[in-house]
Amino acid sequence: MKITVVLVAICALILCNPGTTRSDELSDLKDELQKLQKRIEDLEKKQKEQADTVKEIKAKPSPREVVAEALAKQVTVGGHLKFFLADQSFGKVSTASVSNDDQHDTFAAGVSDLWLYFNKKLTDWLQITVAPQIHVSAGATPLLGSNIERSKSASVDVDLDEAYMMARLPRGFEVKAGAIYPYFSEEYATKTWWHEQYHGNEGLMTLEAWQSTGIEIYKTFEFDAFSLPVYFYPFLNGENRTFSQDDQPYRFTDNNSAKNVLLHVAPEFFAFGSKVRLLGSLGGGRWDDDGKKNSYQWATGADITQGGLNLSGEYMYRWREDLPLTGGGTKNGEDKGWYLQLKYTFDPQWRLVLKYSDVDLWASATAGLDTQNYKVWSAGMNYWITESSTIMPQFEYVNADQTGSPNELHYWRYTVGWRTTF
Repeated sequence: MKITVVLVAICALILCNPGTTRSDELSDLKDELQKLQKRIEDLEKKQKEQADTVKEIKAKPSPREVVAEALAKQVTVGGHLKFFLADQSFGKVSTASVSNDDQHDTFAAGVSDLWLYFNKKLTDWLQITVAPQIHVSAGATPLLGSNIERSKSASVDVDLDEAYMMARLPRGFEVKAGAIYPYFSEEYATKTWWHEQYHGNEGLMTLEAWQSTGIEIYKTFEFDAFSLPVYFYPFLNGENRTFSQDDQPYRFTDNNSAKNVLLHVAPEFFAFGSKVRLLGSLGGGRWDDDGKKNSYQWATGADITQGGLNLSGEYMYRWREDLPLTGGGTKNGEDKGWYLQLKYTFDPQWRLVLKYSDVDLWASATAGLDTQNYKVWSAGMNYWITESSTIMPQFEYVNADQTGSPNELHYWRYTVGWRTTF
């Protein structure tokens, strides 16, 4: 079309020219036209290629879309948010400076924890789990030897709660390697207390708590009358002695080369129309910097479920050799205690939780080891407003004292909490 227009224009010019046009001039014009046509075709081809390139670029996903698509492939992302709408403690405190003093902290609302869970299936038999935790602390839990008070400001800490690889092996074996919750106390390792109570029983959390880095080997052995889940830890960095994450020194490193070994079994069977689980743990290692001082731990318990009723309890014992005294010297120390818990789910949306615990914890003193005793009653409700969101009102009474010192603590605490899984 374009070349036709050009030829018509040239012919018109020739006809209008009164002079005689030579044949060689026409030949030159023809050559120029062919060159012009070639340039036009090359330009059109280049423009088409550029247009195709633009379309291709527009069709490509953005970096954000690439990351989102990669995460969506066999990746599970979820979390837990736990916050309280109301919280307050009030009671009597005795220390070296006050005796039977009436105290209370401020009425407050706030956020406690946010867990995020990232689970990536790498192959049919290998996956990775990473769970960072954002923890908010206002120092509101009353402690022996301290006043009942809430900090005027809160601290926010980011922690790596769990991070491990899990491999599913032949014959039903599963292996975890990384930062894990070892099965010493089952209610702590499975975090069931966290889903059922807003606050764990004071003292009991210190006795139960155990997070470490190491290897877990799991297998369930099936028999005609019962099944036997077994958790074996050929080595762990160490055994923790406190619920506070800031004071768990052996989670990601160790102070010696003597590792802790732990075995947990939980045989399951049915009897009298109830599901019965028996619990048992046994472990040991060395805890000091030189790897010479022994420690061992054991626990036993049971979990019985019939319909909406569940009764569970554990007794735990932890022993350490040659604990240092504040006045010099050493002495063997022990932590021990038990809990009993009753849960009744009387409606798909309602569950009652009653719990009592009695725990003795060692405390270093000048001439020996004192014993801190915690007796705690806890009563709470779980109300599911949706399948994944629970309102958790809780009341608790704590009676605590320390031998060899004037420290006593008797207080009530009420909390209205809210837990959501997403």
